[in-house]
Amino acid sequence: MKFKILILFITIFTISTSASFAQEGETLPNEILVGNSTTILLTIEGMTCQEGCADKISSNLMETEGVVSSDINFKNKSGLITFDPSIITTEEVKKIITDTKVKDYSYSITSTKTITAINPQSN
Repeated sequence: MKFKILILFITIFTISTSASFAQEGETLPNEILVGNSTTILLTIEGMTCQEGCADKISSNLMETEGVVSSDINFKNKSGLITFDPSIITTEEVKKIITDTKVKDYSYSITSTKTITAINPQSN
């Protein structure tokens, strides 16, 4: 009897784990190739702290399809964002930042610089 319960438990566990992975696969965005990405460095004015402002901006960006990474730094008033330009534009990235709402704070972008990746040359 204990053996049957053990087999039943293992079967249920296996089925639930498989279903869980299938659901996760459905919600994950398409893979973004690094070669197709753009990285921008922004100066962001109006942030008052890391935990509220900067982390909320970063969270909003990371919830957006096409954004690969987001490093928003309150202390440096900067944002380093990597995204797939075939999915989202630089202007849309900026709009997400300026539309972020934390209390009554408003954010503005005072400079934008596109970072060019340097590929090592092969001999």
